[in-house]
Amino acid sequence: MSPRVSLLALLLIAACRASTVPPSPIPEPAAGLSEVWVDGARGESGDGSRQRPFRTLGEALALRPPPTVYVAAGLHEGPFVLPTGARLVGVGPSTVLYVEGREPVARIATGASLERLTIQGGGWGVEGAGAVRLEEVAFSGQREGAVRMTAGRLVAKESRFEASISETVGLALEGPVTAEVRESTFTGPFRRGVRVAGAEALLEGVGFREAVMALDQEGGRVRLRRVSVEGGRGAGLLVRDGTLQVEEVTVTGHEYGLASHGAKLEVRGFTSVRAERAGLGLTRSTGLLEDLRVRESGSFGALQLVDSDLEVRGFRVDDVDGYGVAATKGKLRAREGNISRVRSSEGFTGDGLHLRGVEADIESVEVREAKGAGVLAAQGAEVTLRDVTLRGCENTGLLVESLARVKAQGLEVRGTKGTALAVLRDGEVSVDVLSASGLEEGLLWAECEGATRVRLGRLKTEDRRGLPAPCVETLPR
Repeated sequence: MSPRVSLLALLLIAACRASTVPPSPIPEPAAGLSEVWVDGARGESGDGSRQRPFRTLGEALALRPPPTVYVAAGLHEGPFVLPTGARLVGVGPSTVLYVEGREPVARIATGASLERLTIQGGGWGVEGAGAVRLEEVAFSGQREGAVRMTAGRLVAKESRFEASISETVGLALEGPVTAEVRESTFTGPFRRGVRVAGAEALLEGVGFREAVMALDQEGGRVRLRRVSVEGGRGAGLLVRDGTLQVEEVTVTGHEYGLASHGAKLEVRGFTSVRAERAGLGLTRSTGLLEDLRVRESGSFGALQLVDSDLEVRGFRVDDVDGYGVAATKGKLRAREGNISRVRSSEGFTGDGLHLRGVEADIESVEVREAKGAGVLAAQGAEVTLRDVTLRGCENTGLLVESLARVKAQGLEVRGTKGTALAVLRDGEVSVDVLSASGLEEGLLWAECEGATRVRLGRLKTEDRRGLPAPCVETLPR
C-alpha cells in the first residue's frame, strides 16, 4: 500500500472514532447556589455566575432552593412568580421589572424580598399573601395600584410609590395583614395613598403629596409617626370604625386634615393648615387629642365634633372660619387651649367655642378676637367653664340660649363690642368670680322670659349695666 493511501485510511479511522464521542454539555448551575446573576443584554444565557450570567430572570427563579438573584440594569419583562425565599437585588441604576398588560408584575404567595428595583406597569406592581420585603423599590405606571396584600406581613423601607394614573392605590392592605412602611414617599394623584381594611399598619417617616386621600382606613389599627400630607382634595386622613394613633403628623390643604366616623383616636401632635372645611371633622368618635395645631381652616371651623366623646388637651387654633371648636351632642373635655382670630366668610360672625346639645367641661382656655361670641351654649348644652378668658370677642363674651345651662368658675371677659354676658330665653347661667372690662354695651343683657336665670357672685368689674334685670341674682361676696 502506498504511503498516500495509508495516510487517507488513518484519517478516515480517526474521523469515525470522533463521531462516536458525545459533545461536551453546556455548563449548568450547581445545586444549592446561594447567589446568581441575570443580565438581559447578554447574547446567550450562561450558567448564572457573575462572569456568565443568565439571560432571563425566569431561569434564576426556577432554581431550588431560590438563591439571591442580582439583576443587571435594563428592562426585564414579566409577569413573575417569586418562590418562597426569593431575593431579587438590582445592581444597576435602572433595573426595571415590567408588564405591558394588566397582570401583576410580581406575585408573591408566601415570602420574598425585592431590593433596589423599579416595578413598572401591570395592574398591580406586587400582589402578596405572605412575607414581602421592599427596600429602595420604586413603583410607577400601575393601573390598579402599587402593592396589594391580602395576608401576611409587608415591610417597606426607603421606597417610592408614584401614581402616573389617577384613581389608583399606593398600598392596599386587606384582611389579616400587618405592615411597616418607613422613610418612603407617595407622589401623584393616588385615589388612596394607603388603603387599610381590617389590617394593622405602622407608617413612620412617610410623605404623601397630591394623593386625594393619604390614608383611607376602615377598621383595623394604624399608627402614623412623623408623617406629612399635602396637595390633595379629599380628607387627608379618613378613619371609620378603627383605631388610629397619630404622632407628629402634618396635613396641609385637603378638605379635612383628619376625618373620622366611629373611630377610636389617640392623637399626640397633629397640625392642620389650610383645610378647606375643617382641620378635624370627627363624628361618633372617642379618645384623646393632644397637642393640636389648626390654622386657616375653612367654613366648618378648626375642630368639628359631632356626637363624640373626646378629650382635647394642649390645642392652638388660629385664623379660622366659622368656629374654633364646634361640638354638637356627645361629651367634650377641653384643657389648656388657645383660640384666636375666628371669623365667618360673611365677616360678622364666628364663635370661639360653639356648643350645642353637648356636655362640655372647659378649663384653662383663652379665646381672642372672635367675631361672634367667645363661648356660645345652646340647645340644652350642659357647660362647665373654669379659668376661661375671653378677649376681644366682638358680639359678646358668653352667649347662652335655648335651654342651655352654663356654670362658670373664674371667667374673664375683656374688650367686647357687646356685653360680657348675654342670656336668651330659657338660658341658665351661674358665674362665680367674674372679671370684666372694656364692655361697650354693659356687663349683662338678659331676656327674662320663661326659665331664664342668671346668678353672679364675686364680681370684679366697675360696670353694673344690666344687673337690675328681674331674672338676675347677685350673690353676696
